[in-house]
Amino acid sequence: MELSEFPRGSEWRKWDFHVHTPASFQWSGKRMWQMTPQERAASIDQMIEAFNNSDAAVFVIMDYWTFDGWLALRERLREPGCPKLMKRVFPGIELRLVSPTSYRLNAHVVFSDDSTDQQLSDFKAKLEVALIDQPLSAESLRRLAREEIGHDLLTKHGFDTVKVQQDDETAFMAGCKTAEIKPDTYREAIAKFPGNRAIGFMPWDTNDGLAKCDWKTHYAFVMGLMQSSPIFETRKQELWEAFVGIESEANADWFHHFQAALDNVPRLAVSGSDAHSYGKYAAFPSDKATWIKADTTFLGLRQAIKEPAKRSFIGAIPAKLSEVQNNKTFYIDSVEIKKDIQAGFPENWLNNCHLPLNPELVVIIGNKGSGKSALADAVALLGNSKQKEHFSFLSGKRFRAKPKELAKHFLGRLAWVDASESKWRPLSEDPPSENVELVRYIPQAHFEKLCNDHVSGRSDVFENELRSVIFSHTSAVIRQKALDFNQLLDNQEAGFRAELGELRKDLKRLNQEIETMESQLQPAVRQSLAELLLVKERQIAEHQKIDHSPIQKPDEQLTPQQQQASNELERIGMRLQEIDGLAADSIDSEANIEGRINAVQGIRERLRLLVRQFKQFADDSAPELALLGLNAENVVTFDVREQELDRIAAELPVQQAAIRENRRVFTEERQSLLSQQTTLKTQLNEPQQRYQADLQALNAWNAKLKELIGTADSPETLEGIRARIAQLDQLPALLKEHEEARLIVSGDIFDVLESQRMAREKLFRPVQDVVQGNSLIREEYKLQFQAKLGGSPDALAEALFDLIKQNSGDFRGGEESFATVR
Repeated sequence: MELSEFPRGSEWRKWDFHVHTPASFQWSGKRMWQMTPQERAASIDQMIEAFNNSDAAVFVIMDYWTFDGWLALRERLREPGCPKLMKRVFPGIELRLVSPTSYRLNAHVVFSDDSTDQQLSDFKAKLEVALIDQPLSAESLRRLAREEIGHDLLTKHGFDTVKVQQDDETAFMAGCKTAEIKPDTYREAIAKFPGNRAIGFMPWDTNDGLAKCDWKTHYAFVMGLMQSSPIFETRKQELWEAFVGIESEANADWFHHFQAALDNVPRLAVSGSDAHSYGKYAAFPSDKATWIKADTTFLGLRQAIKEPAKRSFIGAIPAKLSEVQNNKTFYIDSVEIKKDIQAGFPENWLNNCHLPLNPELVVIIGNKGSGKSALADAVALLGNSKQKEHFSFLSGKRFRAKPKELAKHFLGRLAWVDASESKWRPLSEDPPSENVELVRYIPQAHFEKLCNDHVSGRSDVFENELRSVIFSHTSAVIRQKALDFNQLLDNQEAGFRAELGELRKDLKRLNQEIETMESQLQPAVRQSLAELLLVKERQIAEHQKIDHSPIQKPDEQLTPQQQQASNELERIGMRLQEIDGLAADSIDSEANIEGRINAVQGIRERLRLLVRQFKQFADDSAPELALLGLNAENVVTFDVREQELDRIAAELPVQQAAIRENRRVFTEERQSLLSQQTTLKTQLNEPQQRYQADLQALNAWNAKLKELIGTADSPETLEGIRARIAQLDQLPALLKEHEEARLIVSGDIFDVLESQRMAREKLFRPVQDVVQGNSLIREEYKLQFQAKLGGSPDALAEALFDLIKQNSGDFRGGEESFATVR
């Protein structure tokens, strides 16, 4: 199966938009024009090696004034024996523009890598060097230095006037340091580049960027460059947000004015290494790397320009990549399908299919018959989905249809990001019911049936699914110790259940609990929990592979201001940990109070039930008591004292409000501390900043580990799963107790029924005495009046047959099965 160059689609990759080569006059080392042909080839090979060894996927060569570095690379790649370039490299150029600023304004252009040498040469020809009004070239730079740059300016830049006149290389270097391009020719050259394959790229707050320009004084100049540049260079988060169109707390005061200056069109904001040596390629200052989610092509870059907020990121790692790296067991890396070599099947429809998946895959799009259902069903099947009866492609009517049963000739498996792989499984076999469901699948047919059956009232499956979702977003304060939504309802409605305390309802409750216990004692349940435990342990093991070694505090000398900032950051860090602990304690305290509030409510409900039962007893017994000359108080007294309940009920909301207020204060203090922390970090040097970032990462690592381990009250955590397994160990004894209780309740029910039968028998006795005294009725008609315990066999059969299959055994057949019940 052939795959495209980008089989996973758009992925997050590092892009270095700003590197130099020896063709740049500020290169740290021997320049290209100083090299022999052999030295130049060796240097280009070293450049290719630096590209290949870097963790960046894309580079843009931004040499000052020239494309020579790019052209030399392209020429070398065409030569035999050249190392293979494994990365994408785009040509670019770095210029300086004539500007009304006190500094010389930098500007860049990035070009498509399929631009021809002539097109790049024509681009330079359209750029006019100020003062001499000549196209940009090495010759024009030398002429500028010799004819237009005065002695004072040359001396300021460290050049000897006589040497500039006599030596071409010195004149060229002087021209590079002093030249400026007319801005209108810069914009015009970009606009006229063939195929829109040149993109303007302005530095903002980086070296000699546009941000330092006094825009109030030179408004038209700044606006012209802002509105004509699709890409800007910055390393600050609030500026990245402002460029891509995200309003945040840090930029809220100026965001709307800033976007208005950009014509309210979001722009791509990037950061480059500005490397002037091979060893610095992709060495982004302060780890402010540029990440682009797109193919590594010029078209991919244009796609990122159209959606910069979704497709760009500046920092150590994008949130999605971090999530994938920290949860590798949750993400599918690829799906594979192959033909069973032992099947002897001649066709190769699905043979050797290996489809890498993007971790941000959310939808499968394609024309009818293009394989959408086949792919979705295969992933669901191999991920142990419980929706096998709703498969459309892997169903008995299609790929599994008899007599050919084509599915049995093909095997499939899933590979996960943590490098684990499922076993090869025939597409004709459903996963064992005890396997942990690793893929949740909602086929379209199943979804439609759920909705339709819910509306018509034929099924509560949709409601149960909805309850599961609701429960997953319910806070721990509300959940208490409930393991699912049904238990949550049971816990919250204990007082109402007390009103249903009749014997039959007690028996129904016992039966339901026994049924649950019996189902929980099935081997598949324990095996499923054991597998779930292994999965959770694997997740923890994978998490522990992430570097969490002790952090070494930098020992280099700090300035008093930095030392003060460092001490304050340590204090803030300790306070944040203290606040997090207090916040967690407050949640536990509020959960305890919520439980006490529920307890008060439950007691009140049962008290109301007792009051109603006593009143019902008094009303029902009043005639008999009056006949005896008594009243209810003569035989029973009933006293309800709710004073203590009232006191507790009044105190609990006050305590709860105090806890919530404390948590609000904690939240505000935490936000304030985080804001101070961000400000203080900027005052530190790079080692201290990295130390603070490492501390923050270590705290996040510990929090994630604590979340994975969890507690016995958290059913999806390691300790929660262990607690559920421990509950299984206690079930046999508990089941025996329930079975004994059921016998007692059943006996009580039959005692009441027997008393009712005997009472009815007393009503029938006079009639029965007549029957017994008349031989004709007794012998010929065989008429009898009896009080028996019984019921309707047809009603019982109807209820029974809703629960069992009638295709085998004694209950097979319509009339026969009813006869068996009778």
